[in-house]
Amino acid sequence: MQYYYFLLLLSCFFLFPNCKTDVDLGKETKFPVISTLFNNRMLLLLKGTYATDNPLDWSELNNGTGDLYIDSQGDGLDPVMTLTNLPKAADLPIFLDIGEVRISSKFEKGFNDLTQIRDTIDSNKFWDFIAPNRQVFCTRTYSLDNNTCLESDGILKAYDFFNGIGAQFPSNDPSAETLSWEEAAALGKAWLGREYYYSGIYFRSLVTGFALDAGLPVTLRFDNRPNIFGLNIVPRNNYAPGTTTAEKSAIVPKMFPSLFSQTFEQAVQSDMRIREGFDPYILEVRINLKENLMLHSYTSSRSTTVTYVGVSDIFFDHKGEGDAGGNILSRARVIYPETASSLTISGGTNSLLHYYGIFRFEETEFINELPVAATPAKQTAKIKYLNPGTYKVVCLGDVSKRDGYPDTVVRETAFTIPEYPFRQTYNVDLACP
Repeated sequence: MQYYYFLLLLSCFFLFPNCKTDVDLGKETKFPVISTLFNNRMLLLLKGTYATDNPLDWSELNNGTGDLYIDSQGDGLDPVMTLTNLPKAADLPIFLDIGEVRISSKFEKGFNDLTQIRDTIDSNKFWDFIAPNRQVFCTRTYSLDNNTCLESDGILKAYDFFNGIGAQFPSNDPSAETLSWEEAAALGKAWLGREYYYSGIYFRSLVTGFALDAGLPVTLRFDNRPNIFGLNIVPRNNYAPGTTTAEKSAIVPKMFPSLFSQTFEQAVQSDMRIREGFDPYILEVRINLKENLMLHSYTSSRSTTVTYVGVSDIFFDHKGEGDAGGNILSRARVIYPETASSLTISGGTNSLLHYYGIFRFEETEFINELPVAATPAKQTAKIKYLNPGTYKVVCLGDVSKRDGYPDTVVRETAFTIPEYPFRQTYNVDLACP
């Protein structure tokens, strides 16, 4: 079927250059759009860091110790952990099995964290399936044979996933509406294209390579290979601590997908607009993971204590529950490298507990949302890509919980990236801390 659809598009393109297809008219399709077939415009990058640019090195985590964070333990908290042979953050094996990445332009249907999506039909109507091909990343190999990670350069992609470059994920160009200028003006648009409001990363597995059950190493299957040391933390992070079974039946698991929902404030100067045309663009989707690795524990059904590496208690305190989710955030943005500019920020003091967070000017929530861009507050702080518009740069500090996630606003200032000229470097000054 897909082959015949391709022939139809091809004949329309060459024989009848003025003919219109469903894709031209902005209707949904699961097939690659015509721009994908001839010149893929989009580069999809996934990042596993709070910072978009120059994230902290593994050795700089936890205020320069390179240690994993450890949750509070004892009575009424996490059960006392077994920390024998605990690795540094840099030495922790991490294996990621990502099923796909999706985006959606259906604003109202995604309200309330996708709870309106009730079946496959709803899902197919809601999502744009831009990256349906499973990818496996690994910080080191997990078997002696040619596994899926090695076959797809997964070690290099894991390196890029955690170092700020971004791991390339194979993708198709998403759909774009085709409107006349008159139609666009009637809708209040000063541009031609499509606005997207949601992105989702579907995690099949996320294994952290340190886990002990009653002091003995935990093993599992990963990528259909047995006896891999570690624990798949996706089930642990699907629900916040204390979520009841009844509540779970009514909500969407938080890791399937890891969801970004554009807020009203973020949509004023949206970074999720895909313009018509031929200019290339980057879709960057990220989660906070590298900076927020923390040891947790819980009591198993066999009354043993399981110690494992999960995500820090940023928003939901974990006190020994089996569930430890709700602390991974996501944010997506579209970057047009041909017109975007760079930003240098003066005033950093090389504090390993502070960040420069970049937010759109209308945004007022600086803690519960990831910044559109961010970098550690070093003297050489720089953001590589920012689309034109007005912004705030906010000095943020990890000074309250000390769990790797900035929780305190220190100070802020506003700045503007002009529409013209393109590809310039601008500077803003903000002392931090």
